[in-house]
Amino acid sequence: MIDERAVRLLRPLREEPEGPPLIDVPRTMVEGRRRRVLRRWSGGAALITLTSVAAGGGTLAVSALREPVPAPTVTATATAAPSQVAAAPAVPTGCKVTRLPTDGARKAALTAGDPSGRYLGGRTYGTGGGPIIWKDGRIFARPRLTGEDAGLNDINSSGVAVGSAFLGQRQQGYVYRDGRVTELDGQHTAPLAINDAGVIVGAIGEVLHEAPVRWDSPGATAVRLPLPAGMTSGRADAVDEDGTVVGRIAADSSKLDSGYLWLPDGTGRAMEMPEIEGGPADYFWPDSISNGWVAGRAVDDRADGSRWFTAMRYRIADGSWQKLPKNVHPNLIAENGWVAGGPAGRDEAPIITAGSEVVRLPRYKTAKEYEISTVSADGRRVGGYITDMEGELVGNEPLLWTCR
Repeated sequence: MIDERAVRLLRPLREEPEGPPLIDVPRTMVEGRRRRVLRRWSGGAALITLTSVAAGGGTLAVSALREPVPAPTVTATATAAPSQVAAAPAVPTGCKVTRLPTDGARKAALTAGDPSGRYLGGRTYGTGGGPIIWKDGRIFARPRLTGEDAGLNDINSSGVAVGSAFLGQRQQGYVYRDGRVTELDGQHTAPLAINDAGVIVGAIGEVLHEAPVRWDSPGATAVRLPLPAGMTSGRADAVDEDGTVVGRIAADSSKLDSGYLWLPDGTGRAMEMPEIEGGPADYFWPDSISNGWVAGRAVDDRADGSRWFTAMRYRIADGSWQKLPKNVHPNLIAENGWVAGGPAGRDEAPIITAGSEVVRLPRYKTAKEYEISTVSADGRRVGGYITDMEGELVGNEPLLWTCR
């Protein structure tokens, strides 16, 4: 929903200490024309290092530098049996970074990936630019989506990808399958995720009047997901392999929204707020879902006008919360519970959090700024791109990190 250009303009300010608070400047901006570039990066984030930064007429404060690496803290909020999640293997080692081919394009972004890590999707820029799919590190397809700002948001293990483009002021959702591009059912559609069963979820409706939507297959009719009483808008951001959908809902489209689950049995429930800094969070913004876990950020709006973020993961089966050892964004959770995320500040590489261990991924050449958009089910393949605005590597280059 955040204009890519706005995010790029704010990128030079991105340099936040690793403590709990993260300042989210794009969320303070008016959500204008919906232009999704990052898979599951629905809230946007520009991380600020300054003690205070004027933005939109306000002042946002941040905390002092700190380096906590505790084991995850568990806060149980229900007593149901936990989900059956196998113990995660040893931490990833021997990680390497590779720039993916771009068919001569100097600027490209990697915005989607499948659970196996074999298929990756994104877009190139410039003459002849547009959506691109890689398979096993090589260019596999160049889908042509009719309209402007065409891009891919997700892809599954069969190579079926979803994305969208703008036809004038109307956003149109598309699916790429078996070498063909077809339109998804519905008007003003933004497909944001697809699972290996082919279930697609996203948003439908005009900007500021969106509703969460589900397509049971690429050719299925769009079905709006039910909203609880009093809620008027929302979107579905991600779908697990069992069909559980996570997104955000709101009572007023002009106000901030919070996490919500649509379960396979047809019921839904709001995500309980975790305890942070001695009290419940104001909101929870989910970034990803996998194997019964949701990862994202708890949001605490302070009386002084500042906004603090805490990286968390939520176990659906018993409603328990775990605080993650590092504050990154987005928080992309793998099937084994590892979490990949973007760096906390400029001149840092992305990380993988495995239990209480934090593994820093290697930097690409002299790049100082990165965006992470995908992690494989085993947590050992991480995709993203650089966003440097100065130095030797200005622009976007698609990257894949692989670990043993």
